[in-house]
Amino acid sequence: MTARHLPRRLPAGTDGAVSPAAGPSRRRVLAVLAAAALAGCKILPIAREGEGTEHKFNGKDVVDKFWSSDVLPVLRDKAVPIETVLDAVAADLNAAGAKLGHRPAEEGSPWSFIVKGHAVVKEKNTASRAGTVVVDIATAKGPVPVTIQIGPVLKGNALRDAMPFINFQNFTNQIDFAEVGRAFNARALAEFTAAAEAIAVGQDIAFTGAFSLNTATDKVQVTPVLLGPAGGA
Repeated sequence: MTARHLPRRLPAGTDGAVSPAAGPSRRRVLAVLAAAALAGCKILPIAREGEGTEHKFNGKDVVDKFWSSDVLPVLRDKAVPIETVLDAVAADLNAAGAKLGHRPAEEGSPWSFIVKGHAVVKEKNTASRAGTVVVDIATAKGPVPVTIQIGPVLKGNALRDAMPFINFQNFTNQIDFAEVGRAFNARALAEFTAAAEAIAVGQDIAFTGAFSLNTATDKVQVTPVLLGPAGGA
């Protein structure tokens, strides 16, 4: 076969592949081009399963931060005798709320009240995890039954909503706001659980806590923070 009949070779790399014969210099050129193409891209690490790339919101941290410096002083200084609140609510809920309570959001939200009082335990209910004791509070219109939550499950967000320094607008979303409500209840439960276990029917107890009302005829259910024998809460 003569030279003119030999198949014509293409220059290395013109078929789109990198030929081993291209040599180190060509590979360096391609590496530079690849680096230039990636220069405008931001490469983010892939988080491992179960890991977050940002600090997660923790409602307990919020409550722990404010508990001693703000929550306990509010309970101590703002608590109104519960019979005074119940008399005012019976006359006019909105007027009572404006004078004695707190509403954390727009008109139509429940009014929350911080109250204190003492009474004799009529019932103690621990069959469900949402345990309660029931007392009668003397008012101008006669005795009013009041339920005091003793847990271990505490319902509602009365404690959170009664705090004038806690506002939904200060949180990113409803999920975080709800978590703060649960954290308030958990912290309160830790404060009174031992005393609640010792409470007996017929005992005179004292309490400080909060309740919320949508209407004047709603059942009064107090979430306590301080609870124990009369004279000790």
